[in-house]
Amino acid sequence: MPPMAEISVQRRLAAILAADVVGYSRLMGLDEQGTRTRFKAEFEDVIVPAVEKCGGRIVKTMGDGFLVEYGSVVEAVRCSMEIQDQLVERQKSQQEEQKIRLRIGVHVGDVIIEDGDIHGDGVNIAARLESLAEPEGICISRAAFDQVRDKLPFPFVDCGEHTLKNISRPIHVYRISGGSVPNESSRITRRTNRRTRNVLAIAAALIVAVASAWLGLQQFVSGSSAGPPNLGTPRLSIAVLPFVNLSGDESQNYFADALTEDITSDLSRISGSFVISRSSAATYRDQSIEAKRVADELNVRYLLEGTVRRARSGVLVSAALTDAKTGQQLWSERYEKSGGDIYTFQNEVTGRVARALNLELKEAVSRQVSRRGSGNLDSIDLALRAWAEIWNKPQSPATNRAGLEYANRALELNPNNAEALGVATYAYARAATYGWDMSRAEAIRKGLEAGERSLALDPDNADAVYGLGFIQYAAGATIKSLELMRRVIELNRNHAPAYFFTGINLIRLGKPREAIEWVERAFRLSPRDPLRSVWYATIGRAQVLLNEDKKAIETAQKGIVANSNHPHNYAVLASAYAHLGEMDKATAALDELKRVLPNATVGGYLSRMAGNEPVAINSYKRFVAGLRSAGLAE
Repeated sequence: MPPMAEISVQRRLAAILAADVVGYSRLMGLDEQGTRTRFKAEFEDVIVPAVEKCGGRIVKTMGDGFLVEYGSVVEAVRCSMEIQDQLVERQKSQQEEQKIRLRIGVHVGDVIIEDGDIHGDGVNIAARLESLAEPEGICISRAAFDQVRDKLPFPFVDCGEHTLKNISRPIHVYRISGGSVPNESSRITRRTNRRTRNVLAIAAALIVAVASAWLGLQQFVSGSSAGPPNLGTPRLSIAVLPFVNLSGDESQNYFADALTEDITSDLSRISGSFVISRSSAATYRDQSIEAKRVADELNVRYLLEGTVRRARSGVLVSAALTDAKTGQQLWSERYEKSGGDIYTFQNEVTGRVARALNLELKEAVSRQVSRRGSGNLDSIDLALRAWAEIWNKPQSPATNRAGLEYANRALELNPNNAEALGVATYAYARAATYGWDMSRAEAIRKGLEAGERSLALDPDNADAVYGLGFIQYAAGATIKSLELMRRVIELNRNHAPAYFFTGINLIRLGKPREAIEWVERAFRLSPRDPLRSVWYATIGRAQVLLNEDKKAIETAQKGIVANSNHPHNYAVLASAYAHLGEMDKATAALDELKRVLPNATVGGYLSRMAGNEPVAINSYKRFVAGLRSAGLAE
């Protein structure tokens, strides 16, 4: 027998870049030839020159991805950023569904070289890191980070350790330029005498007419498949840290929170802004950490901080804008207002931010309009207390009940208080969803009535529009809910919860792939959101519907780490394990589901998730089939 030909095999330390195209199968389904042509053009015009410039070697291409080897991890990361920046710039004028967007992973480690190809854990880890990155984002390993941390001026965000598929040990992950990889292990402290923070990017909204006929429904659904709007490179990336109440009276915390909330909302009026959700900013409350660390974790450049001291004669507010990258305070200001003037002061702060950064402040109507029109300061104050209960405290029957009580007291003083009607809408939506204090039918009826009245009084009240979209979802009116959430995003592209609700509505409409993109955008806007376990469960359901059961299991496990008492992640595990034939694990997951949701049934779950529209019920068939196989009762 002749001797086998020798294969040239060697080992060496190398930096590896792994990349692939986001949603390539979807792009090919929409336009196969056009997608291939665009990818080829971007590969030849952007990727190849960037790799050559940084001294890399393209090892191979894999249809929608490619693998590159570098002698320097610094050059590998530098090249990654250059590729992403150039692709974003080149494709600004393209429609969203035509863009070639990459995810990139970078690792440095030992690789095996065989006839020019590379193999081994070093390559596998880079590929797994790529799968963690968001569209247009980059994830790198701790090994790579240690080599570049003091050599490149990019914002690195510590995402903690992650268990990667087929990798025997946990890998510490860092991301660059945005991303939705959560940091479950990070515990940050921050100086309480400087900061206490709070809550969410709010937007404004109008209602669009509903497509009711079958043809109209189909046209709407087919037109909704475009992904979330491209955030591009923001001209302003900022987090508003909760204003600190210096009055010495903890019962006045709600007032400081309300000012924080309004400024967060109004900063979205600045053209091209990226404003972190108040829910993520609030997670730093009463903790102590330097400004740069907060900015790095939230992937923003600027921080706005302030204090509030409220007395009978009026309110004293201090605000300051800091460039966290340089540590420089760009401006600070003190405002002394009478009780009636305080509801307009946030426009002054927002305008100062815009002028300090030489940015365009778009004209828009904020929530102050509905407050000025309320005419009764006691009613306004009660509405603020209602929002503080709903937004600033953990979701529970007690906080929901307290918020609704404050809202009703405000409405007794002024039945036309749009703010109070808006918070009532949201409270009724939560009651309908979780079965709190009243029947689902009663909650939906009252919520729809309050929401419609609120919008009639003030069509630009973002919280009321979001609440109405929420209650429409609970009522099973998927198209109406989707329209409301899309309108919120049109007016404020930083509204994280609206992106999430767009995603769950798209699942109902049989578009799980698109849904994942929308929920991932919510993660980017609110990476530390208290409700991220719910968001993980939504992505997990979509993955089960896409036959991606192993991915769904990984996603649901992240959701359980975030909140072990949220039922839907256990439902994802039960369905996914059943489809994989791992019935012992499916049964165990079902037991956990019943622990959290004792009366869970297939019918009840389907009603809650799909509503009553035939297209939505059909969309959930595979997921529900898995629950049946796991043993969930009808």
